[in-house]
Amino acid sequence: MSKTNETTTPAVIDTTVTKSLLNTFQDLGMFASPDVRPDTIELSPGVTAEFCVRELPDAEFRKLWADGDRAKLIAATICDADGKAIMTVEDAARLKPPVAAKFQDVALKHAGFGEKAAAAAEQAGNA
Repeated sequence: MSKTNETTTPAVIDTTVTKSLLNTFQDLGMFASPDVRPDTIELSPGVTAEFCVRELPDAEFRKLWADGDRAKLIAATICDADGKAIMTVEDAARLKPPVAAKFQDVALKHAGFGEKAAAAAEQAGNA
């Protein structure tokens, strides 16, 4: 038999542009956002406080978390719409424990930890 009738398949050139890992991380929102996000806590039945939250980069979050000082975490994350702190560490340290715990929950949620973070991610379609 002659092999003159055989056809060869031309080589396929992959034209897919490969993104760098850094670009992929940026596209997926894996870096702390410079934007602030609105949130609220309930101070008492029917009374809420509105404020904004600043996401912390990992290095800053770990340092604050390692200190174990909730007041520092609150002061670093709770802010106004311009990203300016609304409380000093000293102010945050004077909060009543239940209020401080609510602010801590919000800070942890925006850092991606806890049940509230999982619920927020699911609501945003990121779960």
